[in-house]
Amino acid sequence: MLLEEITEMNYIYVVFISTNTVMGKGIRLFTRNKYSHVTIAVDRKLSTMYSFARYHINSPIYGGFVTERPGRYLYSDRDVLVKICEVPIEPQEYERILGEIEYFQRNREVMIYNTVNALLSLLGKRLTAKDMYTCLEFATHLLGYPNMNAIRELERRLEGQIVYTGSLRGTAAWEQEPSGEDEFFRRRRVIGIAYDTVYHVRKVVGRVLHA
Repeated sequence: MLLEEITEMNYIYVVFISTNTVMGKGIRLFTRNKYSHVTIAVDRKLSTMYSFARYHINSPIYGGFVTERPGRYLYSDRDVLVKICEVPIEPQEYERILGEIEYFQRNREVMIYNTVNALLSLLGKRLTAKDMYTCLEFATHLLGYPNMNAIRELERRLEGQIVYTGSLRGTAAWEQEPSGEDEFFRRRRVIGIAYDTVYHVRKVVGRVLHA
C-alpha cells in the first residue's frame, strides 16, 4: 500500500521527460520546449512513476492512467533527457496524494487520456471533463496547482526544486522487464491501432458532451 510509505519527511518527485516518440518530438517542435511529458514518482530512484499516457508503444491516441517504469524509456539501449524536481510535502497532504494515486489505480478503467486538452494546450486553452487528464493535468491535480496549460508553467513553478537534469539511464533504478511482461510493449497491428483510435475518440467525445 502506498499509504504505508508516509514518514515525517515526505517528497513527491516530478519528472519532466523529453520523450523520443514522434508525437513527443512534434510537441517539442511546436512548443519549443525541451520536455514533452511529465510523470510523478514517490521515490527518488523512480522505480515506479504515475501519469496519463498511451497504453501501447505504437498506438499513440489510445491512453489513460498508466504506471510507468524507467524501462519504458530505456529499452533497446535507448535513453531520454529528464529533469527531476523534489517537492517537499506535508504529511497530511502527502497522505492525500498517495490516496489519490491509489484511487486512480483502482479506477483505471474509467480514466481517459484527455486528447482534447492535449491539443487545446498548444493554444493555451483547456476543457474540463470528468476523469479525463493529460499528463500535465494529472501532475498538477496531485500537487494542487490549478489552471496550468503548459508543461513550461509547471517547470517554472518548480524551478527552485530541481535535483537532477540529465540522462534517465544515469539516475533511475531499473531492470528491463522480460518480454511480454509490460503491456506497453505489446505492439498493435494496424487494425488494432485503428480500433484503439476510434474507441478512444468515441469515449472522449461522449465524456466531453456530458461534461
